[in-house]
Amino acid sequence: MLLFALLTALGVAASAGAILVIVREADLDQAHEQATDRARLAARAVLAPELRASDLANPPSATRRRQLEDLFRTRVLVEGIRAVALFGPDGRPLYSSLGRRGSGESPTAHVRDALAGTSVSRLVTAEDGSRLLETYVPIEAATGVRGVVRIDQGYARVAASVHHSSWLIAAVLQGLLVLLFLALVPLLARAAARIRDHVSELEQLATHDELTGLVNRYGFRSEVEPALARADRSAILLVDLDGFSEINGYLGSASGDRLLTEAAERITRALDPERALVARLGDDEFGVLLHDADDVEAQRVSTRLRMSFQTPFLIGTTRAAVGIDVGVGLFPAHGADLDTVLACASVALGKAKEEDQSSIQVYRPALGAVERTRVEVVAELRDALAENDLLVFYQPQADLLTQRIRSVEALLRWQHPERGLLAASTFLSHAQRGGLGQEIRRFVVETAARQWLEWQTLGVDLDLAINLDRTDVLDPSLPDEIGDAIARYGIPPGSVVLEITEHALVRDERRARAITERLRRIGVRLAIDDFGTGYSSISSLKTFPIQQLKLDRSLLADVPGDEGAEAIVGGCVEIAHGLGALVVAEGIETREQWGFACSMGCDIAQGNLVGSPVPPDEISALVEAPRLIPLSVA
Repeated sequence: MLLFALLTALGVAASAGAILVIVREADLDQAHEQATDRARLAARAVLAPELRASDLANPPSATRRRQLEDLFRTRVLVEGIRAVALFGPDGRPLYSSLGRRGSGESPTAHVRDALAGTSVSRLVTAEDGSRLLETYVPIEAATGVRGVVRIDQGYARVAASVHHSSWLIAAVLQGLLVLLFLALVPLLARAAARIRDHVSELEQLATHDELTGLVNRYGFRSEVEPALARADRSAILLVDLDGFSEINGYLGSASGDRLLTEAAERITRALDPERALVARLGDDEFGVLLHDADDVEAQRVSTRLRMSFQTPFLIGTTRAAVGIDVGVGLFPAHGADLDTVLACASVALGKAKEEDQSSIQVYRPALGAVERTRVEVVAELRDALAENDLLVFYQPQADLLTQRIRSVEALLRWQHPERGLLAASTFLSHAQRGGLGQEIRRFVVETAARQWLEWQTLGVDLDLAINLDRTDVLDPSLPDEIGDAIARYGIPPGSVVLEITEHALVRDERRARAITERLRRIGVRLAIDDFGTGYSSISSLKTFPIQQLKLDRSLLADVPGDEGAEAIVGGCVEIAHGLGALVVAEGIETREQWGFACSMGCDIAQGNLVGSPVPPDEISALVEAPRLIPLSVA
């Protein structure tokens, strides 16, 4: 503030000085004009009536000279006028009150200007060193003879009047400026304070997240980089909210913002502020810098963070269970700079997000290789979609009662140019993480629907089962996409079975229920896939409109012969039938398993005994076979 006031005062003083110079120059001009007017008045009002024609024609005689001297002394050489000189019509000097006689020297430019009718003034230095203001005035004697009179005035008198006036003006002006400065200081002080506050606010906006109040990515970087330079070891945690995008899409952005704000508070409360810096790095991604932490400490803190998310969030009237995935990068073990450690933590986070449950992963070099592979796979998959290298195979499903093929399951395959034919399990997770999940699903739905129509034209009537990923069942565009395919290819809705895993249904139960209800209104059938591998199977059957139950192959791997497995299968079949759902037995590899599935009351069999996944042109032969399994075995 002191510096600001000082600079302001200097500015005011400089302005006052500039104004003073301008005013002084204006006063000097005015003083010169006044002096010229006084000389012009003396010449025309006093001298002209007293001059004779001879006075302007030739140098005056001694007698006339004394008369002129008396005239000048009594009537002209007053009020600062120090000398008078006369010049004839030809511009030659004729007389001077200083005693100099006329000479034959040529007229000066000022005399010529005056003879032309213009009064002229100039500043000169006298022999004694003083300054004079010479004024040349055209004059006409009473007889009509024209000449020039020069009147010399002491410049000190002129300058003194200007000096006095300038100092008076300067004093008044400086006083006004001081008063103005004193009046402006409080205003300027408040303005300076507002500017400082505004700059501070801009800095806050530039380095902090507006929603949560945490530092943002830029602020995190600006604080972490110097911290790493001073530290011997540190850990960076990347924390991602599991299922946030689905909740945000279903409940709306306002509810999503409330969830993010509470999540930020939970993360902050779970950490020691003296040892940790928390930032919001992206939509639902948070960053944590742990000072003086190794991998053991990083995992301990990560576990504490996970524990803080065990309590469901209450968003309005909706309870939402949100977990977190954590990726950990260590300094300097995993990198000597922030970018490298962040990249390692990001790779670890990607691995954690692949798990079905919320997970904690510390970076390992092997994960880096996996991440590079993933990036390469996603790039190749994009090319494969563009070049039609993705295929859909079909695995037959048989009716256990009639032993005939009644439906097929569409299964994605990739004809890789170097690795050959690849199953979906080898690349689908990479596609999901690379943002290709929705595009691949549309490819499968479109291809399978078109193939169904081709089979119909050949007289092959089959139900069509399509797998859905856990993200598909939370996609609001899915029902419209399925409905559009059914309408374009004329597929009866009841001939389409959509297979959904248990985990996909319970991940965001409310939103999944809304999507499945829309699918049911279209008329398609829904199946729980891999039943028996989750933790809420009975709840899923009761909550969602399910028409099929697919027993996971692990339940039938040891039957017949394993009494526990046999009891579980029997119980599942009884529950499904009680709810009006058909039971599909997966993994039927032997005739004994076929017989067991029949004895348990299963409705449909799927497995290599029935048929492995094959291209669409091989399905017709399987459908035309009269029986798959001898009746004696059934």
